Amino acid sequence: MNRSAASRQSICVVGEKLFALHGYSAVGIKLILDEVGIPKGSFYHYFASKEAFAAAVAEHYFQQRIQPIAIDPGVNFKANLSTVLNGYHQLIEELFSGSEPRGCLMGNLMVEVSSQSPLLHQTLNQLYDQWIVLLSALIQQGQQQGHIRADLPASTLASVFWSNWQGTMLRCQIKVDKMAAKRALVQCMQMMTR
Repeated sequence: MNRSAASRQSICVVGEKLFALHGYSAVGIKLILDEVGIPKGSFYHYFASKEAFAAAVAEHYFQQRIQPIAIDPGVNFKANLSTVLNGYHQLIEELFSGSEPRGCLMGNLMVEVSSQSPLLHQTLNQLYDQWIVLLSALIQQGQQQGHIRADLPASTLASVFWSNWQGTMLRCQIKVDKMAAKRALVQCMQMMTR
């Protein structure tokens, strides 16, 4: 990774923390600059606007936290299911480990974003579609191996799991119960099994 990419990535790491703790609307460019310790010109070298920055942060979050929770086509459904659930359980531990619960950054941004922010809106939609593809791959494998109900398309069941994930993350921002959050994901998957 070249220096420019590393700097851009380190700014995105800080952005993830700030947006998760304060929300998109409450985070101004000055707060970002103060936290990262860079001048305004350096920020605008990497990002055209706060909206472009938020879109880059969402992409970074997805690449670092969600994409790695993917199936291995070379192993069976039960092994993949265990890996995926463990990945989400680990993410729950990370998101709710500090004194301030953060929830899922993408879900939080989706709640705040409006059509007045077309770049961020489009980025979140694209990342959502990618997330559904990842979840659908697991569910489709389970359907093919006879473990997941086949009366509904894998993409529909993936959307149900994703919605359960986001609802669980929102609930945990009000009352942090990591065990209940983990149980909710397992129970959602159990409702899909035969």
